Amino acid sequence: MSFIWQAFAILAVGYILIRIAGKKAASEMTGLELITLLAMASMIGHAVSEQIWWKTALVLCIFVFLLVTVQFLSIKFDTLERLFLGKATVVIKNGKIQPENLKKLRMSVDQLEGRMRNMGIHSFADVKTGTIEANGEFGYELMRHAKPVTIGDLEKILKLPKETSKKQQQENIFTEVLERGHQKEISSELD
Repeated sequence: MSFIWQAFAILAVGYILIRIAGKKAASEMTGLELITLLAMASMIGHAVSEQIWWKTALVLCIFVFLLVTVQFLSIKFDTLERLFLGKATVVIKNGKIQPENLKKLRMSVDQLEGRMRNMGIHSFADVKTGTIEANGEFGYELMRHAKPVTIGDLEKILKLPKETSKKQQQENIFTEVLERGHQKEISSELD
């Protein structure tokens, strides 16, 4: 029965260390980060491999079961999603870099600029909201002046332009991230 607790302990330590490592996909990791991650995986594998084969298989089943359980619970409960999977972090707001959030992510301005160049963005002033997503990808919403013209825009130009409805404003995918960040700012100002 102790091997079950060992499996939980190995998984917990591995999870904590990976969360500490930060929000980066394998392709975005530096050599040192990648070597650290591989070493962690090897150590976890070594800890499991010292058991009898059926215990190893059972431990792997426990890992998969825990992974599926965490994924399912994260879908059901927003708090668990934030705890286990993480949330997007705002790094650009209204064309201005958020240096405190970059520090939390251990990301330099040069790294952020590289991600922006990969997305074809030439200036921070063109970005209304920029985020580092839980999976390490860069998400963004362009300022009105930097948005490309779409077919819908052309159709509006040919007709009378309409104002954006409240419903369309509420459907913005960055609203949740911005509101959460705004709530943190208010609570820190009150303290």
